[in-house]
Amino acid sequence: MSSTSGCVLIVDDDADMREALRDTLEQERYAVAEARDGGDALRWLSANPAPAIILLDWNMAPMNGAGFLRERALQPALAGIPVVLLTADARVLGERVDGVIAALKKPIDLEGLLSLLSQHGVETSR
Repeated sequence: MSSTSGCVLIVDDDADMREALRDTLEQERYAVAEARDGGDALRWLSANPAPAIILLDWNMAPMNGAGFLRERALQPALAGIPVVLLTADARVLGERVDGVIAALKKPIDLEGLLSLLSQHGVETSR
């Protein structure tokens, strides 16, 4: 698979989760950006270069993962950005969600996440 430059955008309303993911990814030399919910992510995406991948929490407020994916689908420029769903909701993990390349169960298996980033060609910032 080809390499994809750009940051990893973490979208999660839990500040501790964002911080833990950011710290881990930065230790692995990935560039990271953060958003507090789906609306915040859409604003970030409109003001910045496209990230290499989006790590999207499902259960957030005020705009959850489903709302973000609906809004993203209306913006063709965002369609090519891969999205990985992060959730503790077993019902969602068992479903196919349009616009999502993978789903990871919370708490996140960090080795699995790093493997997924590598599989999708997300580059570290050397």
